[in-house]
Amino acid sequence: MKIKNRRVLAAALAMVLMAAGAAMIFSGCGANGGESSAKASMGFTEKTVLAMDAAVNARVWGCSPEKVTEEIVRLDGMLDCHKAESEISQLNSKGSLRLSDETAELISQSLELTGRFGQADISIGAVTALWNVTGESPKVPVDSDIEKAKDTCGYEKIKLSGNECTLEKGAQIDLGCAAKGYALDRARGVLEKEKAECAMVTMGSSTLLYGKKPDGSDFKIAVTDPWEKNRQIMRFTCGEGFVSTSGGYERFFEAQGQRYIHIFDKLTGRPSQSDLVSVTVICKNGLMSDQLSTAIFVAGTKGLGEFLNSGEFAVIAIDSDRNIYASDSIKDKITLENDSCSFKQL
Repeated sequence: MKIKNRRVLAAALAMVLMAAGAAMIFSGCGANGGESSAKASMGFTEKTVLAMDAAVNARVWGCSPEKVTEEIVRLDGMLDCHKAESEISQLNSKGSLRLSDETAELISQSLELTGRFGQADISIGAVTALWNVTGESPKVPVDSDIEKAKDTCGYEKIKLSGNECTLEKGAQIDLGCAAKGYALDRARGVLEKEKAECAMVTMGSSTLLYGKKPDGSDFKIAVTDPWEKNRQIMRFTCGEGFVSTSGGYERFFEAQGQRYIHIFDKLTGRPSQSDLVSVTVICKNGLMSDQLSTAIFVAGTKGLGEFLNSGEFAVIAIDSDRNIYASDSIKDKITLENDSCSFKQL
């Protein structure tokens, strides 16, 4: 069995600013992502820590990055369903719990997004635990167990009243499609409070771009090539906001000649068989960018059209035939780096 697991690779992630196949930030000031302690350099300070199964790098102008990384680490301890002491683990175990304001806010916002866009659903916990794709011992379950786990899914089984949360009919929460984005929303709040001038906070598949770069230019983002992990497939520019990428080429295992990725389809209880290989969402809300990139990925090209024309967010999607689909609002800002790919209209 072949396993490509980001938990195993976490230490290596601390050495780079690009993780989980998402976006790399080119600040024009050099890359010092290997630093694990804050330092002053060229007008910014930065710090890299491990949290939420990713290397978290905060590069900040105008204030210390410490409070940003501390907030993300704090949230990791609350939201990780794999940590027995976390709020989510306690909720999954007890079935009902009074939550902190942050956890309740995250669940509420995530349920609203699932109601709007479907597919990405935090009630998928029983399914992800059964397959254990991101763990040390992933497996292909028997069909009967998959059906039982699938029957527990459905965001309507998560009942939230204020801070009181109850899970019905065996539902279990896994915040894999939402936690990083929400953590970056909270990081933005910290930067605003500390009056930061500019910041780039990247944590695996999601990135926060805050304020204005010192030279006044747009941020430059690169997206990993799904077929060649050590190169980029494209670059694009954008202003401040959030960027999240979903893809199945970084976290997966292989058994009996088939690849099983970490992104699941709640309708089948199995890893997604989407014809998309990478989906990037750019918008003004971290949680939306994170959860929506997953939802679009699972929906595949059949559901892509309704997302490309939104005025609320921009989408860049790549399918298995190397076709690239992009929202009009971002298409002119993209530079392709792989000649085998080309733009295509739906």
